[in-house]
Formats: sequence, structure tokens, C-alpha cells
Amino acid sequence: MGSKRHSAIPPLAYIGLIGAFGPSIAAMILASISDGKAGVLNLIKKLTKWRVHLRWYLFVLLIPSLLLYVSILASRLFGFSLGQTIYSNLPLVIPSSILIALPFGPLPEELGWRGYALPKLLKRHNPLISSLVLGIFWTFWHIPAFRVPGVAIPSVFEVNLWTVILYLLSNTALCFIFTAVYDKTQGSVLIAILLHATSNASSNVLYSIFPDIESIVPHREVIYMLNILLMFILGIGMIVFGKDNNLKKS
Repeated sequence: MGSKRHSAIPPLAYIGLIGAFGPSIAAMILASISDGKAGVLNLIKKLTKWRVHLRWYLFVLLIPSLLLYVSILASRLFGFSLGQTIYSNLPLVIPSSILIALPFGPLPEELGWRGYALPKLLKRHNPLISSLVLGIFWTFWHIPAFRVPGVAIPSVFEVNLWTVILYLLSNTALCFIFTAVYDKTQGSVLIAILLHATSNASSNVLYSIFPDIESIVPHREVIYMLNILLMFILGIGMIVFGKDNNLKKS
């Protein structure tokens, strides 16, 4: 998840890629124990659930970068300069960033997080509590990755209590958006994978537009916090105020 930068992928990240399948493997084991072969097949079917309204494809493809873009622009209110802007590289940066992001979290994890864990939580708790709980678990699942710069916590940040808290808040905020999208797409794991991928790729895309601020830690920290705030507002708003919200009826 999160604000990863994949321009130079550390060798250890490839080792972590194997472990990244943990949530999905655990989900299939638990589904098999509880419901047998039918439970596993039902879980896998969620991966191919592509018949959702076009607006949700557009939403998951655009919203992460749009929120970060607004956060970057809003950072000027705190006295920061954006420097030069470069848009010419976007046709190459956007698809390459998403493709690089896919195997590092989205594909290995989402069958576990949104395919299995989220619906189980929703049977016991309301959508807000379910999102909060999953955000905490999702964050601490990444603890081994904290030692690899950029795989979890942005590489320009030191790993300390403050940045771990920020990372926890970022993951939790994003979980609210995931939960709302899960509801509106009737549990499509495919859409969750796309949202996870575009969320991971968003920082790579946006900082290619604003290269002068990428390594400025105080500026990045303000942008990170603004982005967290916007994600919380959007995700909670979608859950609480969404029309015909199936989650509120469950």
C-alpha cells in the first residue's frame, strides 16, 4: 500500500514479494476449512468480477492521483513552492508505475484483505469499525517491510514512531475508501486490486510531475498529511452519506 516509490526497487523487495502472498494464501486456507472447495472457488470468483459500472473503473484509476494532486497544490498554503512542473512524461510514467506496483501488494494481498477479511468483518461490525480494524491489521502486516526504504513508508522518511503513525493513518484512511468501493462493486476483488495498484503508483506519477519537491522531507510530510485527511473525508463520506448503501443495510 501507500506512497511507495519504485524507481529503484531494493533487492530485498523481491524476497518480500513471496511473503506478500500471505494474506491471500491464508484466506484460501481459511475458506477451505470453513466451506471446503466451494469456499475457495467462491473466493477466486471475486477476482474475475469485472461487470461493474464504468464509473467505478474511472474512480479507482483516477481518485488516488487526484487526491494526491490536490494535496500537493494545497501544500502551497503552508508556504511551500512546487518548483517546475513536467507533464510530458505522464504517458509513459502512468502505465509503467501501475504495472510495477501490481505485484508488490495489489495482486498478492487483495484476495486476503478485501476478498476474505473485509466481508468477515462486515458480518460482525459496521463498515466504519470494519475499515478501522482492517487498516490496523493491514499496517502491521507491513512491519517486516519497514526496513526496506520505499516499500511501505515513503523512502524519504525515517522509520520512527511518527512515520509509523502516519503510515497507519494513511492505510486506515485508504481502507475506508476500499470499503465503500467494495460495497458499490458488490465485492469485486478485481476493482480492489486496481485501486490498490493506482494508490501505490500515485506518488510515482505525481512526483514525476513535481520533481523538485520529491526529496524535500518537510514538504513531503505536509503533503502526506493532507492526503491522509482527504482520504478520510472521502472514504468516511462515501460510507456514511452514500445513497443506496448496501453496507448500511447488512
